[in-house]
Amino acid sequence: MISPSNKKYGLAAVRTELHPIYILHRRHFRETSLILECLSADYGRVGVVARGATRGRKRGGETMQILHKYKIAWTGRGELLTLTALEPLGATLNFTGEALFSGLYINELVMRVTGRHDPNPRLFAIYDQTLKSLAEPEASIEPILRRFEKVLLDACGYGLELTVEVENGEKIDPSRDYVYIVEQGPIHIQSGKPGIVVSGETLLALAGYHELRAPQLIEAKKLMRFVLRHYIGDRPLVSRALFHKPTSDAQSI
Repeated sequence: MISPSNKKYGLAAVRTELHPIYILHRRHFRETSLILECLSADYGRVGVVARGATRGRKRGGETMQILHKYKIAWTGRGELLTLTALEPLGATLNFTGEALFSGLYINELVMRVTGRHDPNPRLFAIYDQTLKSLAEPEASIEPILRRFEKVLLDACGYGLELTVEVENGEKIDPSRDYVYIVEQGPIHIQSGKPGIVVSGETLLALAGYHELRAPQLIEAKKLMRFVLRHYIGDRPLVSRALFHKPTSDAQSI
């Protein structure tokens, strides 16, 4: 396997051996091919072309499904590479209803927050564990999503300060309210500075000090939406619209 730190994309051809990935997104390309956006521990997010994938059963195009884990290899140069091999990896996770929509949501978040060719083994591990949690029977969807949003930002270098008031260094008091300012952290609510109001109890729950319970889940969702908007912009998330269709009463994202 070529070291991912040797970033010669666009300068010299890259050829990899089989390694684990998840498919985040797929779209048709020309008449018989697919473009796959994949998440890899060693290479980060990569775009590969599966040539002829929709022509009969060549390259198993019918099995190239999002939220599934595979081993793939590719070759090429530049932003878009060419798939040379693909094999299923591990047991297939089954997603239905809100868990399926949630999987699509975290895929879209990864696509919006990350750039291509930026290796991030921690993000891959977090993503892998989150999908397994979502696929469990009776999974508690909202806490899983809030944890993923928080750790996604951590893994990508946008970590949230949740345990200390940034202006004076005092520990967060669970009985008090704070104003959260993006790229800074929580400050005393009487400061008058713009931000989103959040309780100390919710901040500490997001930090992992205790379980996110119903009251904190409402605040945590508002806080994470506020913070994520700063990094992904105002363009709506397509996956979020699925939760507002008449056939779904899901409120997790």
